[in-house]
Amino acid sequence: MRKSEKMTAALLWRWYTRGDEHHRMRGLYEKTKKAHRFFRGEQWYGVESGGEELPFYNFIQPVVEHKVASVCMNTMSIQYAPMEHAGALGPGSAQICQRLTAYAARQWERLKMDKLCWEVVKNACIAGDSYLYFHDGDCQAQVVDTCDLFLGDETCPDVQKQPYLLIARRQTVGEVRKAARRYGLGEAEVQSIVPDDGPLDRQEREEEWEHSDTREEEQLCTTLLAFWRDEDGVVCCTRGTRDVLYQKPVRLYGGGRGLSLYPIAAFRWMGRRGSSRGDGEVTPLIPNQIETNKMLARRLMNAKMTAFSRLVYNADKVLNKEALEEVGAAIKVRDMQANAVTDIVSYLGAAPMSPDAQALAQELVQQTRDLAGAGDAALGQVNPEKASGAAIIAVRDQAALPLNEQIADFRQFVEDVASIWFELWAAYYPAELSRGIYALSGEELRRLRVEIRIDVSPNSPYSRYAQEQALENLFQKGVITFEEYVAALDENAAAPKQKLEDIIQARKSQGQGQRESRVGTAILGSPAGQQNEGWLG
Repeated sequence: MRKSEKMTAALLWRWYTRGDEHHRMRGLYEKTKKAHRFFRGEQWYGVESGGEELPFYNFIQPVVEHKVASVCMNTMSIQYAPMEHAGALGPGSAQICQRLTAYAARQWERLKMDKLCWEVVKNACIAGDSYLYFHDGDCQAQVVDTCDLFLGDETCPDVQKQPYLLIARRQTVGEVRKAARRYGLGEAEVQSIVPDDGPLDRQEREEEWEHSDTREEEQLCTTLLAFWRDEDGVVCCTRGTRDVLYQKPVRLYGGGRGLSLYPIAAFRWMGRRGSSRGDGEVTPLIPNQIETNKMLARRLMNAKMTAFSRLVYNADKVLNKEALEEVGAAIKVRDMQANAVTDIVSYLGAAPMSPDAQALAQELVQQTRDLAGAGDAALGQVNPEKASGAAIIAVRDQAALPLNEQIADFRQFVEDVASIWFELWAAYYPAELSRGIYALSGEELRRLRVEIRIDVSPNSPYSRYAQEQALENLFQKGVITFEEYVAALDENAAAPKQKLEDIIQARKSQGQGQRESRVGTAILGSPAGQQNEGWLG
């Protein structure tokens, strides 16, 4: 936004209209909805079938779920470290970063970041890109769909270099009016918040009105949350509708330090040159999925018509036609003597079906999965009883090589999250950081400059299986003791670590009691012991 330009509702809506036109021109709305439908299994959407449920082979869903799991099963841990040559806090900055690392681990668990990351990666795998928005100083987050984010420069893939960002939502008019009153808006302006159509096509608009209340308060309007930077590089934000800014523009500035990063982290599944958006896995697979479903429907239709015997009878000769459908019923015929039974009632035999259609469908499914990097080996269809954990991991890692780019992007996504967290902590200083084991002051956070490292460790069942096998082999060879073996087990290991630790503790307690008993016996059996016994007696 230019320095001389003032934020108004008209400017905000102009930004939104520009982004909406881009989405429509690129077909982003329809492409995203179509990708999600095919992933869910709604693959005959819009087809007139006369009320009959049509069959389908949904091979898109296992491909997506496998790839999402391959990326998200890598455990990410955030590590903060003081930036070199920026030692404003002296040698104590390393200790502060250790506390921040511990606090980040706590935040990750408290905010259920694993679940949110799975959702972001899955949405990106389906639609091409997805976003995570942190909406307060406590880092509470929500996932933003690709269709709901509007960028100032659609050719720039870096979210932090955008001139502005818009997040659009459909909310009830009553809900938005309540928020406007909380932000101190006058009642006259509050009543200017009215329903609108938003980015809906005609059919969706009719469905929305059909399922909405007729009262104005219950109807929907488009709300916009905008972010941009001022001339000092501090992030500003505002909220508005088509006609009203119901939250005045504010600088995200707290405690002497302004927010320099947009509180939004982006994850793209597959980058597209010259575009800020990404490409997903589903859209390229849709033509093959449609053709497979069509062949399956044709085969089933052919089987219904030709795979079963069909009754043929002479309507002029059979007197009780309803008896033909009854088990063991007598059939009355006319002129039996002049005609053989087979001339009156007979069956058409089943016609064989060419196996070529089935072979083509199977080949299409298998080749599509293989080319997508989601064949049997990649999907984990390997018997673990007939292969070692190391062998299974080798096969899995080989199949997952094409996903290394997505894993690297996921690591960068987590690093972006860590950077946003630090900015929010420094600007808004959560109360939890000032007490307990963290005990950090706001001044320390504001003066601190950090580097961020993301440690990645695979966390699949086969990785744990191979690790436990290696520990077991070392124990059996006598390289490590039983106590060392138990200590090296992970908390989520297949072996019951806690029970083994209880056994070790019980043995130690029992051994300590036996040693004390032996020492007491030795003392009483000695001359000094005898003297003591006499003195006590």
